[in-house]
Amino acid sequence: MKNISKAIIMALIFGLFAGNKAWGQIGNPGLMYQGAFNNAMFLTTKSAIERGMKSGSGENSGKSRPSRTASSDLNFVSSAKVHDQVLELIGTIAANGNKIKAKSAAETIRNANFMAQFESILRPFGFNRYNVPDVFTAFILLSWQATSGKEIGNYRQGIELLRKQIHSAMGSNSNLAKFSNDQKQEISEILSYMAIFFTYACQEQLKNGDTASLTATRQNIRQAVIRVSGIDLTKYTFNNNGLIEK
Repeated sequence: MKNISKAIIMALIFGLFAGNKAWGQIGNPGLMYQGAFNNAMFLTTKSAIERGMKSGSGENSGKSRPSRTASSDLNFVSSAKVHDQVLELIGTIAANGNKIKAKSAAETIRNANFMAQFESILRPFGFNRYNVPDVFTAFILLSWQATSGKEIGNYRQGIELLRKQIHSAMGSNSNLAKFSNDQKQEISEILSYMAIFFTYACQEQLKNGDTASLTATRQNIRQAVIRVSGIDLTKYTFNNNGLIEK
């Protein structure tokens, strides 16, 4: 990853939820994904997911398996127009609202091809980056990995269990079912970028031994996940029983 890309990522981590006015636009009327965080993700889905987490043992994992219909209904077909809108928003965040710098930041992010890198992370687990529940599952898992400093890869059973819980919760969410193709793409790509930025930021600071910055970054990630999903990942551990309360 080029140094300029690293600088963009660190700017995003610092500004993403630290009072950045651009990110505050999410949920405002007029944006395609308005309501995604406040309704579909935060209310019904959060409650259903947390019920699954609290069960812990995975005994009900078979019951939570999503139907093929429910899963495919939450797929989306990627549009270049929507992707450009996502890049514009993220570039604005990275540039702290400066329109001139935002365009350059968006282009840097585009050239880094983070979507392909995100997809390569998902591939070993059989996740589909064009499916909202799969993307949200990956967002939670990668965010937990970034904040905890622990690896998720050894817990394939737990990964699949959390995936089933999220598919079940989102498949039953009437708000999410009303999303257009563009809304599904936009919310998924925003979460995808956040997950990859979180991952790379922590990896870079860990590699450089920058303990103070790493602690601050993990706290920013924690707050970001709370604002997106309502879930405080520091209260959970992850293993083959899934994401469960400590």
